[in-house]
Amino acid sequence: MKRILALSVLFLAVATGNAAADCTNNRVTGNAITTLLTGKLVCGRPAAGYTGSPNDRWQEEHVSGGALFDYKKGPTDKVDPRVQVGTWDRNGNTVRYVYNRYTPIVNVTYSGIFQVGTTGNTYSFCQGVSEIVQANVITSSTGCGGTFP
Repeated sequence: MKRILALSVLFLAVATGNAAADCTNNRVTGNAITTLLTGKLVCGRPAAGYTGSPNDRWQEEHVSGGALFDYKKGPTDKVDPRVQVGTWDRNGNTVRYVYNRYTPIVNVTYSGIFQVGTTGNTYSFCQGVSEIVQANVITSSTGCGGTFP
């Protein structure tokens, strides 16, 4: 009985994870991507396809015109203020990030952004069918405040 219960819990966890990491349904397209990201804070964490540390978290502010800021503790913080780290742009359904504040310059391209579920503010940033980042896209003047999916 214990084995069946353990296998059931494991199966449910795998099935739930696969449903949340969907890079095929609820795609955000074209100008809707620009509308989604412009002026918003992307509170991201690694997903299954991410190659960095699983502990990484970031809060990136997408400014109109393509500037990309690491929000840190915000623009008025004297110790750890927000700082521009690069640029972002959209071409069709693709979003490209150029992180040029540090060496080496890093380019990251997502072939699609997909809403997790049919409502809410959680999105999968995907390369092909691989979810690289899962993020909450929010309007905030105080940072993510621990709001990561």
